[in-house]
Amino acid sequence: MAQDTKKVIVITGASGALGSAVRDHFLQHGHHVVGWDIDAPGPGSLVTDERVPTHHKMKVDVTNASMVEDATETVEIEVGSIDAMIHCAGGFRWSHIDKIGADDIDFLVDVNLRSSLYIARSILKRMKERGEGRLIFISSRSTTSPGPGEGAYVATKAGLNALTRSLAAEVKDQSITVNALQPSIIDTPANREEMPDADHSTWVPRNDLANLIEYLVSDKGRSVSGSLLTVAGRT
Repeated sequence: MAQDTKKVIVITGASGALGSAVRDHFLQHGHHVVGWDIDAPGPGSLVTDERVPTHHKMKVDVTNASMVEDATETVEIEVGSIDAMIHCAGGFRWSHIDKIGADDIDFLVDVNLRSSLYIARSILKRMKERGEGRLIFISSRSTTSPGPGEGAYVATKAGLNALTRSLAAEVKDQSITVNALQPSIIDTPANREEMPDADHSTWVPRNDLANLIEYLVSDKGRSVSGSLLTVAGRT
């Protein structure tokens, strides 16, 4: 990793509940942050926040291979070499397997697994050339003990877990780490709305995940790779 404390961090799903918390955390610590999001302005172009010059936004569909590759190239040219990629974009569908629609299966495969493959291919190619970098995925604790109705979802996240370990082995001789976090229920407004009667105090605060991600990105986390880190809160 670059010794400059101001690293270039790319975060997918940067306007989502988790992505925005991670984005704000790294901005507060003075890093250059590029948020990739399907709802960002202007496809393919990099837009800099006039109020926070280290904050950039890009409209990127992470399920589109060419958009991922083009966006990666743009960041490296206009902002600098990517020190860390944090893939927060993802999706969830609950359904018994005999009830789930083909569109929902396609959605889960695309947003959780296909996007991760595209990102890994594009990012690691450049990190390998430099011999350093960080790649962090967001998986799910449900992969360790899936419940009914989670089959299609956890299948895509389990594939992500396997990808994480394989990639870590692939780059073990370089200063590159690849890890995945496996949170239980994350405390987000959407989850609170979906489960208003749950004990929200047992859920995982988004800032706790952001702090753990910061550790993995930092030099202190250089020895952690190929890990599926369970973040269970008090559930």
